[in-house]
Amino acid sequence: MSTESRHILGVFEDAITNLRNDIRRMGDIAQVSLTNAVRGLVERNPDLCNRTIADDEEADMLEKKIDREGIEIMVKFSPVAGNLRRIVATMKVSSALERITDHAVSLAKRARHILQHPVIEEVEGVLSIYQLVAAQLKDSVDSFCDSNLELALRIQGRDDEIDAAYKAFHRGIIARMEDKPEQIRDYVDMLFITSLLERIGDQSVNISEDAVYLITARDIRHGGERPTV
Repeated sequence: MSTESRHILGVFEDAITNLRNDIRRMGDIAQVSLTNAVRGLVERNPDLCNRTIADDEEADMLEKKIDREGIEIMVKFSPVAGNLRRIVATMKVSSALERITDHAVSLAKRARHILQHPVIEEVEGVLSIYQLVAAQLKDSVDSFCDSNLELALRIQGRDDEIDAAYKAFHRGIIARMEDKPEQIRDYVDMLFITSLLERIGDQSVNISEDAVYLITARDIRHGGERPTV
């Protein structure tokens, strides 16, 4: 291999590494934002809610950076096969992570509304849904960044547990609305908060599907055939 070829290869590998590092950073921001928003709600700490809102700008900038660099790599190096899949999948995952941070911001804003009023005991019920969603988000990011096919495939079945917890919580809150109409605004915010958590769970599934595509070149969305580990 000529010196020039080695240099081009080195530049390409550095660009791919930077892309991987950026998506890991976005994943970290999404996870921290979600945690801060829910902790702000449960611990009645508006500063944590405000931190979630402030951190959204970095996630937005990273999404733009990943898109820009992904396109530049494709134009400059014309990658094929696995390298092309990595670029395309990374750009898709960055979009999903940006939406997750947006959901976390919306959750934090709803939480701030609730904190302006007296404590409602049902807030603690959000924790069980959050724990399922946070674990799924972490595993989806890890499955993509670490190219872990087994972990990505396991996520597919876990979303049903989140949906069941979400529906059960909603039924309980609606019943409480009938008993305590004076707190109905807080209960409506609670319904929106758990809906946002459910959407974050859905985006995590999307990330795991992108991980499967990256690793195997197989599209398992919408009932596509799953690979075997």
